[in-house]
Amino acid sequence: MRRHLMATALGAGLVTVTGMPAEAASATRFGVIASTQGPPSDDADTFRRLYAEQRELYGGGPIGIRLFAGGRLPLPGERNMVGTLLTWAAERHPEETITISHKTRDDGRLRALLDWAGEHRVRLSVIYFHEVQDDWGRRRDPRAAPDVYLGTYRAYRRIVDAHPARTRTSLEKNLMWYWQHYHAGKRGADWSEFVERDDPADVVSWDTYVFPGMPPDQGRYATPDEFFRYPHAVWRTTGRPWAVGEIGTTVRGDAARFVGWVRTITAAAADPGRISPDYAGMPPARFMKWWAGPDAAGNEQGLQQVPAAVDVYRRLVAAG
Repeated sequence: MRRHLMATALGAGLVTVTGMPAEAASATRFGVIASTQGPPSDDADTFRRLYAEQRELYGGGPIGIRLFAGGRLPLPGERNMVGTLLTWAAERHPEETITISHKTRDDGRLRALLDWAGEHRVRLSVIYFHEVQDDWGRRRDPRAAPDVYLGTYRAYRRIVDAHPARTRTSLEKNLMWYWQHYHAGKRGADWSEFVERDDPADVVSWDTYVFPGMPPDQGRYATPDEFFRYPHAVWRTTGRPWAVGEIGTTVRGDAARFVGWVRTITAAAADPGRISPDYAGMPPARFMKWWAGPDAAGNEQGLQQVPAAVDVYRRLVAAG
């Protein structure tokens, strides 16, 4: 595969990363997260509108559907936002993988969701406790306690493996870069409390945000090593595949610098070995999903802040 070198200015230093041409096929599936977090109305109609806008922006093909629930696994047809969207996704976008996060274990509802996925030929990725470290380290939510969390994934693994829809279902663990980087050493909730050597999850994903997240006076975007050193540690310890569940940042500095960082971070996800010799042998990220909207505080995180960055990422979405 033809490659070229791209050098991206990241603050005070110059980081050189081997990049792959945008038209090349990629083992990493690049996607986009349509979100009603922040200023948009948090309802099913708004989600569908934002999803349609993002899908069109990135070429009209699949971009992924990610749904969040604060309690038990929602089921299609239920009179809530996620139940409505599950029904819509199966009817209108059966080609998409639906990622669904929840925070209350319910083995029976998981079986019911798998029954539905098998009947409708839907692909699922199931997350118990999105960004679990914050819920345990700061909130001490008993549902997120490490022993409860680990036990839930072991039970879910047995349920999925015994179900006819097992080939259409992935168990995903989701961890939080910010917590790991700034809080784990002093406040607990290190990733090792939530991942086992023989882990039942199919993939361990990480949510990675630059600004807000990194100190504002840092004045540069995250390097690939800063963002991916923890996935690297999990992979070396467990052999589990890795992914980027969310990524985003407000734009700092000029547009060209932002576009350069997008090229750098996506190229590193697709081929971690180019980061440094320490990453040799690490497989590509299974997926990377860009947050396409504001965060809860209203800070825009999407690539659409700089149209040239959308152009770069659109080609990666198509290549995946």
